Amino acid sequence: MRGGEKRQRVHKVDTRWDGIEHASLIAAAQTTGLTKGGYIRALVLGCPGPRSQRAPSINAQALAEATAALSKVASNINQIAKVLNSGGNTVTTREYLAALREVRVVLASMLAAAGREPRL
Repeated sequence: MRGGEKRQRVHKVDTRWDGIEHASLIAAAQTTGLTKGGYIRALVLGCPGPRSQRAPSINAQALAEATAALSKVASNINQIAKVLNSGGNTVTTREYLAALREVRVVLASMLAAAGREPRL
């Protein structure tokens, strides 16, 4: 048997949800820290199951702000690359290092929004 064929849960149940119902399901599952499937199993069976995976908590607002900051930093880096590729030498090491620091700050905030620790 291949990896996916070893599953003990072999029955799949498809359901249809309208927009409000689906948003409610997602919010409730995120509140409990479970996936949508784990949350539904917990409601029906009383527990999410022995192998249920916890869904990572994501701070959507912080992630949106970090994404906007990443776009700004990417624009700055693109401008630096354009100057360097055109043979210009007006970009200083200080400007390059400042852009690199901004990338690291944005990356750390995106990881924090996703509930993950940055690697050192």
